[in-house]
Amino acid sequence: MDKQPRSMYLHELTWPEVKELLPQIRLAIIPVGSTEQHGPHGCFDYDAAGSREFSKRLAQRLYPHVLVAPGIQIGVSGHHIHFPGSITLRPSTLIDVIMDVAWSLHQHGIRKFFIANGHGGNTPSIGVAANRIKQEYGDEVAWATVPYDAVRDVSAKHAKTEVNGHSCEIETSCMLYMWPQSVRQDRLTKGEVRPEVIEASKRGPALAQEARYFDEVTINGALGDATLATAEIGRDMVETALDRYAEYLKDFMNR
Repeated sequence: MDKQPRSMYLHELTWPEVKELLPQIRLAIIPVGSTEQHGPHGCFDYDAAGSREFSKRLAQRLYPHVLVAPGIQIGVSGHHIHFPGSITLRPSTLIDVIMDVAWSLHQHGIRKFFIANGHGGNTPSIGVAANRIKQEYGDEVAWATVPYDAVRDVSAKHAKTEVNGHSCEIETSCMLYMWPQSVRQDRLTKGEVRPEVIEASKRGPALAQEARYFDEVTINGALGDATLATAEIGRDMVETALDRYAEYLKDFMNR
């Protein structure tokens, strides 16, 4: 029987193990999540756990060439702040943290990075950080919101509601597959999306974006319908995304 590959998650390694692995490592993944509400059924670690667990699985696909940095637990979540417990960073703080993590790994000889984002609100800051890492450190950087950016076609197949994307049937399915302890399965709830938001979605893409707090979109903090979530849907989403990102990163590492 083949020996199970060792963990490539930095918090699960010792420094001598990292030293031994470094000559083979060609890329580091930086998971970025959030600490924000996910409705009545989702724990605050949805995004942080999702990005971390996806990253660990992806590194196993690419063993031993990919190291996973410690997940960044807090993201840009000011729009969720009216829900008790939500914690946010300023965009400039998240940019600095990502850059400092990359700078540290650069000191150990790593020159390529994949930022695995777990929260849509982080996207603008990650884009700025990635470009600054490229311009200031000379390193190559790619980023995506995982697993979702890679599997919009699969998501469309499973989505059953008009307004989804946060603690909905799709995101909750992925968490049931990757990290089920984040889900209060006895409290799965349909999102209480405000009627005006549903009506606007029926009119098609908006002509402009508007700044909103999340409680202006949904009363209970959730979108979609998590009662429709299953681990089987999550498996389809996650495993397809892992296949696609593994192929992408093989090419990215070898350029």
